[in-house]
Amino acid sequence: MIKLEKTHIKPASFILARVFNGNAINAYAFPNPEERIEKMPYVYQLLLRYNLLYGRVFVTSPRLEGVAVWVHSDNLGMSSWRILVSGAIWPAMKMGREAGRKMQVLDNYVERKHRKLVPTKHWYLYLLGVDPQYQGKGYASQLMNGMLSETDKKGLPSFLETQGSQNVAMYQHFGFKVVDEFTVPDTQVTLVAMLREPKRT
Repeated sequence: MIKLEKTHIKPASFILARVFNGNAINAYAFPNPEERIEKMPYVYQLLLRYNLLYGRVFVTSPRLEGVAVWVHSDNLGMSSWRILVSGAIWPAMKMGREAGRKMQVLDNYVERKHRKLVPTKHWYLYLLGVDPQYQGKGYASQLMNGMLSETDKKGLPSFLETQGSQNVAMYQHFGFKVVDEFTVPDTQVTLVAMLREPKRT
């Protein structure tokens, strides 16, 4: 597991767009499948650029088999100023105004739920994706274990939201437990919130 380099942003964004093409959040933001394929890489370019500065972004290797984005609870929520400072304004514009508006409404609701469920300091697994051709080969574990080891040493819990029973089962393997399940109002986006308490080291 290594830190993402700026030169990795564009290729990593295309990998994440493939991984999450069928994701309900992306389908909500981009109902047209052709537009979704075209615009989704910009969504992930924004997230990667932003979190290189305000979070932690890891990849498995320079071959980019998988990508993970972690954010400390002190840095929850995106602001327009931080988007500008991080150099993410261009991909934000390329996403399109309507998709950006939808994403903002969704993010605001999910963030409120998040803060209510975990009011204490913690690490948030914002995103984890493994290229489809490398799935099932241990790359997700490689991305998870390093950071979870650090959260255990610091005595901090970890939190995430996910979709689908298969993903829930995977995160349960890492010690996460379901703490809530909710549907974002006026969408078909249903998320499962999961929390992992730190293990004693």
